[in-house]
Order: sequence, then structure tokens, then C-alpha cells
Amino acid sequence: MSACSLEFGAGPRKGEKIPILADRTVLGRHPSCDIVIPDSSVSRHHAAFIRDGERVLIEDLRSRNGTLVNGRRVAGQRLLSDRDEVSVGEHRMQFRIASRSDTEDAPVTGDADYLDSHAGSSLIVSQMEMPRNGDEDAPGANAADQLRALFGINRAIGASLSLEEVLPRLLEGLFEIYTQADRGFVLLVDPDSGRLLLRGKKIRGTRQEGPPRLSVSVLDTVLETRRAILSNDLQSDSRFDASQSIMSGWLRSVMCVPICRADGSVLGVVQLDATARGRGEFRGRDLEVLAGIAGAAAQAVEQALAHDERLLQAKLNRDLELAGDVQKALLPSKPPEIPGYEVFDFYEPARHVGGDYFNYVPLPDGRIAVVMADVSGKGVPAAMVMAVLSGDVKYCLAAEPDLVRAVTRINDSVCRSGWDERFATFVAAVLDPRTHRATLVNAGHLPAYVRDSKGGVTAIGPEQGGLPLGLAAEWEYRASEISIEPGMTLVFFTDGISEAMDVEDRLYGLERIEAQVRKPGGSPEEVGRRILADVERHTAGQSRSDDMCLVCVGRVLGADDSRGSSLSLRPAGKTPRRSSRKPSGPGNR
Repeated sequence: MSACSLEFGAGPRKGEKIPILADRTVLGRHPSCDIVIPDSSVSRHHAAFIRDGERVLIEDLRSRNGTLVNGRRVAGQRLLSDRDEVSVGEHRMQFRIASRSDTEDAPVTGDADYLDSHAGSSLIVSQMEMPRNGDEDAPGANAADQLRALFGINRAIGASLSLEEVLPRLLEGLFEIYTQADRGFVLLVDPDSGRLLLRGKKIRGTRQEGPPRLSVSVLDTVLETRRAILSNDLQSDSRFDASQSIMSGWLRSVMCVPICRADGSVLGVVQLDATARGRGEFRGRDLEVLAGIAGAAAQAVEQALAHDERLLQAKLNRDLELAGDVQKALLPSKPPEIPGYEVFDFYEPARHVGGDYFNYVPLPDGRIAVVMADVSGKGVPAAMVMAVLSGDVKYCLAAEPDLVRAVTRINDSVCRSGWDERFATFVAAVLDPRTHRATLVNAGHLPAYVRDSKGGVTAIGPEQGGLPLGLAAEWEYRASEISIEPGMTLVFFTDGISEAMDVEDRLYGLERIEAQVRKPGGSPEEVGRRILADVERHTAGQSRSDDMCLVCVGRVLGADDSRGSSLSLRPAGKTPRRSSRKPSGPGNR
């Protein structure tokens, strides 16, 4: 098989080429990988390149951020072709297969694969300015037939809404006009990468062929100069290497025309090929007509792209709304009713879905657990992790009467789950309404505030509990024991509140939260609404970039209790049996 390699794109390793020699080459962050990329956006074992005879396959190894080929996520294995763009995390590389000639053209491997429009090639075809009216070259088809077909194309594409309708009708009409054409292609510029994407293809007759091969130089020239190109009798042109695969005895005549917007920017190109086995070659008049058709098609293509984008966005919004409904089903619909207690909660995702989580978990012995978590990241990935975490929390709390052991089990489950670099801050308080005592464990979360009936505030932070979930397996957490007197309120929140920003990008901050907790009026609802109103004043209508979650639980004043209140810590846990990295705060994820 020909030699294969990966060539890095932008970044400090730009231009570096790594050969793919073994039957299986693993890429990832771990030092044991064959290709090591020490970056947190790359999973420990991210992807594998597999040589199978004359083929090279790429396989995603269940990576966190996925593996993309030409902008498409790899599910399982995918066949690679020369010049395919491979993206892992934030890194882009080009897969190359060495050919017999450095001038070989780039293949197009599918209806949605990319061409590298900037790849080097020495193939330069004849080019001409856009033909003027009155060109004396004979047309390649009867002029009246061409005119009728041209009107037919305009009607057909004008009545089409989606790109899937516009492009096939455009190519069908072109084949009626140009009876000598054997192949037709429409390639559009991808707005993200700037590369050409094959969006339409037509082959005359029943002749089957492998993946189409298109000249990079022809496409490059059309894109850069915005000129139409016509080339005839390529085999006899001294500027071409007869050994090139695209010239191997059959390609004879090529027309390539830009599709331009009204402002002159290029949407894509239309290319028609005629072969030596065909019925003739293209002439200057043909190029003039094709340029006119491309101009008329530009508006239809642009409208179809906008239509497809609207449909895609609408589908995405529906999917996100559905995901939001699913996530809401994992959250409590209303606060629980606890005799002698009042509960207030508030939850608002920054997007349709988010990574904040809270719940009230009733336990078999009459106790109730109040839990809150903040998964690193935002949007759908964080929401998916949150859904898994919610199941672990319910199971472990029900299976372990002791809160410290329950949180340890939750943490071990998260460490085994393959979340990779994702983690979650977590806080849980198990309340016994009969004894009016609560046990609280803070796993790397923001401090929980305990407000007594006189307005005094105590903060229980992660230094009194332990690391966030998912950072160190077998970590032994510590618990705080609280005796709850009448009028005492516990306040839990996520960083969407503490890090809410005003118009000058200043954080709301923990100090302001604590100040609102201290103010007179200490019932859970009073404290909760006071905090939310102050955050609203601080942000002054600014859009929020993070989810907001707030839970306040308090004992109602007037409840009979003569024991007073106290706050204590259990003896410190043992040193962790596995080393861990220092966690970043919720705002640094």
C-alpha cells in the first residue's frame, strides 16, 4: 500500500507530518499512544487508524469530544481518502496518501465530502474571461433547444425550496442543454472551513465509476479569479502529465463556472466534463450560456441554503425543547412538603438544557436528602452527564444510609463512568424532620450557607467536605452535622448566581449572596426571593451565560424545640488512596 501520513494544520505543530505505518495506530492524550497530543480536548485514547489492505479506516474510541472527518462525526469506523480532514478535539490534521505524482488531483469520496481547495497541484488548464455576447464560436447544441432548456431550468429551480430539489433540477437541465456532457458537479463553499463541499452530482447513462476526481487547480482558479474556465483536448496539451489519473485516456473537455452572489462573493462552482467517448466538446458559446445559468442559479441556491438553514434550526430547536422537557422530568416539579419545614427552589437553564441539577430524594427511614450538582461544561453534553448523575445519586442514597459512604459511592461511579475530563461539584444534606438534625457533605461545591434565627451565617464549603465528583476515586469525604432550630435556613446555589455579570462584566459574588442571607426576614422564601431580586438588579437584563439554581430549606418559626442549634464536623477522613489533581473552581471550567 502507498505510504500514509497525518499532517497537522494550524497551531504549534503546523506542517508536522506523522507516518501511519502500523496496522493499528492509536491517537490520544495518553503517553502510551502512538500519536500523542497532550491537550485536554483530546481523550486519553481518542481514535485509531487501521490499515486494511489498500484501505485505511479511522475509528473513534468513544472519545469525549468525538472524532470528525470533513466536519462529520465518526460513528464506529469510516474509510479515509486522500486529503480528508481529521478533527480531534481542537486539533485538525489532513490525512494524506502518497501518490506516484505530486500533481495527482484530489478525490471526492461522497456526496458530502470535502475537497481541499488550497492543496497544491501543478495542473493548470486554459482559462478565459467570461465570454461576451456575440461570440462567434458555434454552440455545442441547437440554440433554440438551449434557450428552451434554459427557460426550463429557471422555472424548475425557481419553484424549488430546498437544496435537495434545486441542484438535481439544475444538473438535469444542464444535461438537456449540453448533450456532450458526461459528468456534472455542483460544489458549494462550506462557510465554516472555506473548503468546497460536493452537493450535487450527475453521471450520464448507466456507466458506473469510483469516487469522482476533480482538479484542485481548476477549482482553485475559479474560486480565486471568479472566472469561467474552458479546456479542450487535454490529452494533447503539453502542459499536462499523461500519467495523471484524471487524464488516463478519457477526459477530454471541461467547463467550470463560479456561482456568485450579488455582492460578488463565491457560493460555489458548477463543472461539466465531456469525454473522448462522448459526443463532442464544449465551445466558447457553451461557456457563455453556462455562466448565464450559474448567475440565474445563484439566487435560487442562496434561497435554498437559507431555507434549509431555517429548517435545520427549527429542527434543532425542537430537539432542544424535547431535551429540555426530558431534563425537566428529572427535576422536581414542586418543593416537597416536610412537616415543620418550608422549602423554596428556583431553576433556570441558560440554554434549553443545562448541567445544573437539584432534587429531593425521600429515604426509607423518613429522612429526605436535598441534593445539588453542577456538571462541568454547558448545553447538551453537560445535560447528558447530569442525567446519568441523577440516577447514580438516587441509587446510592437509597442503598447507603450513611451520607459519607453514599457520596463516596457516587464519586467512584463517576470516576468509572468514562466522563474523561468532566467532573461535577456536588452538595447533599440529609434532613431528619423528626430529630431536626441534618448531615451535610460538600464535594467541591460552592459554600452552603446556614442562617440562624438571629441572622448569623455559617458557610460550609468544600474544605469541610472534599473534592468534586470524578477527580479522585476512593476519596473519603467528611460530613458536617447540623442541629436545626426554629427559624434556621439552609441555602444552596450554583455558580450561575455567584458569577452572574453586570453590564461591565463584574461578578455578583459570594459576598452579596451572604449579605442577602443575613438580612432580616429569614424564611426560605424570603431569602430566596431576596437573592434572586438582587441578582436581577445586578445583571440589569443582561443575558445569562450559565444555569441558575437556588434551593432554600428552613425550619418554621414556632416549632417546638429546646435543644438549640449546633454545627460540627466529623473527624477528618483519611488521606486519599489515589493522587488527584487540584480542582478548578466552577467558574474555571
